[in-house]
Amino acid sequence: MLRIAFVDDEPNVLKGISRALLPMRNEWEMVFCASGAEALAHMREKPFDIVVTDMRMPEMDGAELLSRVRALNPATVRIILSGYAESDAILRTVGPAHMYLAKPCGADTLRQAVLRQVSLRALLDSPDLRALLAGLSNLPSLPQVYTRLQGELMSANSSPRGIADIVAEDVAMTAELMRIANSAFFSVSCHVSSLLSAVSLLGVEVIQTLVLRIGVFRQFNGKTDLAPILEGMTRHSLGIADIAQRIVVMEGGDDTTAKSARIAGMLSDIGRIVLLDAHPVRYRALLEQPGAPLHQREREAFGAASTLIGAYLLGLWGFSDQIVEAIAYCQTPSACLGRDNLVLTALHGAFALGPVFSLTGGDDGARATCPLDWAYLDAAGCRGHVDHWRAVLAP
Repeated sequence: MLRIAFVDDEPNVLKGISRALLPMRNEWEMVFCASGAEALAHMREKPFDIVVTDMRMPEMDGAELLSRVRALNPATVRIILSGYAESDAILRTVGPAHMYLAKPCGADTLRQAVLRQVSLRALLDSPDLRALLAGLSNLPSLPQVYTRLQGELMSANSSPRGIADIVAEDVAMTAELMRIANSAFFSVSCHVSSLLSAVSLLGVEVIQTLVLRIGVFRQFNGKTDLAPILEGMTRHSLGIADIAQRIVVMEGGDDTTAKSARIAGMLSDIGRIVLLDAHPVRYRALLEQPGAPLHQREREAFGAASTLIGAYLLGLWGFSDQIVEAIAYCQTPSACLGRDNLVLTALHGAFALGPVFSLTGGDDGARATCPLDWAYLDAAGCRGHVDHWRAVLAP
């Protein structure tokens, strides 16, 4: 049974949540706490799967509570539920919180947020990998991109376009900014589907705070022989992103879908970055092994392919179901129940027809072979379009 803590110093708020979620009492073990200290005391006796907390509380606010929760049990999913709208306070939750829900929050919204975490567990059944992903606060960025972004943000002429152009060259930065821009605190009425829109919505001052003061991005400081691998992953992601976006356009998709496909392509290798960051020696050795396709070797070594690992992380961070589904099933789309996600179709086409990932930039042992899934393409009504894709995408 799922064990969830709800934390708020206002008794009436806790009573309201308790009444609203009464139908779930047979499926969830719910603990209602009036303070962060009380929640931590319960947690020391038995870990929580999810902690949902208010931000503004006396003695220990939500950001501090979630930081302590992460230290006690990294696998716990951490959610802020707050009506407190002071930017500096909310930005402190970017690291420790996975998701932000704005008050007033209806019972259905809260229930769906929890159920989404349940569905993600079905996507990735490894407790060790789930703990690794839930414990992440950020991912490494390319040193040269990180340095250029710092320079842009400290410049008197810093602009949203300049920031977006730099961030678009780095997978970790793209994921973090899109995650923040699409949180309920910043975007309650629309889905932000492009980096320029995300930067414009957040504003230069907020991004300066995130990067220069809070340190939301982390420069890659691993061994020098690993830096080219991260660069190779980034090149591969950029190539996949470009092709996925072009396939959506060829299929007559709208601008929002095309931009979503680009973001999905850019983030499709984020699971590989997680593995390289967490297990640099093991993952480097895995890349150098010949034989089976890379995603098969990942499953054998870590219990899941990097695309599933990346999809789980992005789902945890609140990315749209459309993008999470596309990344999860881009190499095996027939495993997906639906056939109407054009972003998935485009991303699968990009993986099958686009650049291969390699250590050298060529076609070597790290190749991620992804044959076209003709059964899926038939069901999606796209089999007859593949030759056109090939012709348009040809160098």
